[in-house]
Amino acid sequence: MSPPLLTTDCLHLIFKDFEEDRYTLHSCLLVNRLWCETVVSLLWSQPFRLTRRTPSSKLVQTYINCLDPQVLTDSEKDILEITDNRIPPTFDYPSFLRQISYLDLYNGIAAWFEWYEPWGEVYRERVALVSKLLIYSFMSHSSAFHKLSIETGEMVMVPNNHLNFFSHQGSEICLSKLRQFICIGDFLKADIFAGAAKICKNIKTLFVSPGRVCTSGNRSVPEKQYDSLINLIKGQKSLEYFVIHTCNKSSRIISALLESQINSLVHVEFFKVDFIECVTLAPLAESKKLVTLTFEECSSLENIMEPFVSSSLNRLEKLNFKKSTVRDDVLAALIKNAGSTLSTIYLGPIEIKDVYNPNIVIDLITKYCPNLVDLALDVQRPDLPYLLTLLSFSRYLNKLEIFGSILRIDSLLENFFHALPPTLEHLIINADWHFSANELAIGLENCKARLRSLHMPDCYLISDNHLCVITEYLGDSLQHLDVSYASPSQVTSEGLRKARSIINRVDYVYKEDRKYPTFWNLRYWGEEWVEEPIVDRTFEQWDWENGEEGWYGVDWKK
Repeated sequence: MSPPLLTTDCLHLIFKDFEEDRYTLHSCLLVNRLWCETVVSLLWSQPFRLTRRTPSSKLVQTYINCLDPQVLTDSEKDILEITDNRIPPTFDYPSFLRQISYLDLYNGIAAWFEWYEPWGEVYRERVALVSKLLIYSFMSHSSAFHKLSIETGEMVMVPNNHLNFFSHQGSEICLSKLRQFICIGDFLKADIFAGAAKICKNIKTLFVSPGRVCTSGNRSVPEKQYDSLINLIKGQKSLEYFVIHTCNKSSRIISALLESQINSLVHVEFFKVDFIECVTLAPLAESKKLVTLTFEECSSLENIMEPFVSSSLNRLEKLNFKKSTVRDDVLAALIKNAGSTLSTIYLGPIEIKDVYNPNIVIDLITKYCPNLVDLALDVQRPDLPYLLTLLSFSRYLNKLEIFGSILRIDSLLENFFHALPPTLEHLIINADWHFSANELAIGLENCKARLRSLHMPDCYLISDNHLCVITEYLGDSLQHLDVSYASPSQVTSEGLRKARSIINRVDYVYKEDRKYPTFWNLRYWGEEWVEEPIVDRTFEQWDWENGEEGWYGVDWKK
């Protein structure tokens, strides 16, 4: 009697544990036909994610091979190089698709063309044509999309009508089961929001930027766009994760969110939102489910934070006020209520209300938050002794990020590194700290943390001697060192070469490259925000194969 075989459902659950390991999955699909079919359906459910940092022309070619020549015009066949007698692929790959990002698709098509002329009319028309044909194929073959990202970064060459997935035939079925929807970029979104509001009722994660910047440079957002977004928000049965990015007219949107979704919201995040229009956040301050609360790079917070002074949020795991100014009494209430459940705290400048106790926030974190894993603080010299006490009580801290001004820290550096807990793996100092190589050696000699990454991009006085100390004491564990803007007179090519022979990645901006401006483009890769330079800084610094990663905000594995 032959042993019983695992069912397809069981195999699918097993293979999902190897979702990020395409090499293991490739080995599994060679076992037998059942394993092959199961692995193929999993690999092709979100294939662009596996080629995100290195767009694949072969992936796009596979999807082109799946197109039916009978529905293509002669000119389309010529562009796609499709003949009537071509052999179709073994599987109907578009039918497996469950997650798609327009930016991923666009980059894949650009790689398929093997040439790049972003402002050329021919290029623009051909990319638009291929993307339209492939999206139509995806919509007509896939039974359901679970995640959809309509995001263009800073691209302006794509016609607006091609971005509206909801206008394509088959969208009523394919997009009706959407769980995660992202719509950000410099384009009009009124019709997209309206189409999503009509079709989608079960979105759990919604990430939107309601505004846009016109090519003329003037902000012009039709009122219809806000109306459509409000209808989309109100139409969801139970929205759990809501993120709004770049918005100057937020009052109506936030009011609609809190009126319709307050009982289901678990994560609420505001990025670059201006709260000049007063709106009450009282329902949010009394939420029973809220786990994440973010106000990053937001302005006019003094208008809306009063309800949080008497809030009862006791389930918060993440509190983020990075690059936003907030009162100390607001932070005190939030920290006391959440206490040991808080694992992530990001704080920017703090408005001191209690002048007799200016370090009350750090004291309260030390007292009430023993389970911190990720911490970011704006630290000035008077704060350092309180920070050292906090670090000595942090048993699980994995990542520490420090902001601040120019600071001579020689005398405190040894105590600082000695206070770092053994669990710390990532240290980021976003301030110009001054210390000698000798003081650094003394500090690292007593450091219990085995750092995997050390970022000191603004420490101008870093020299070759500092690099030697870092490689001597951290070389066994350190994988990434960032000294981007150290003095060009102190860091030499030989010093960098020695450091790079030991540390896998060392970031540095060469003197001759500093006269050119550096522009950054925030891109959302489906699971995280990544900063990607549009103008390359240096040939050696840029990782041409894997791209340059940089955490922007939130972990999107929800």
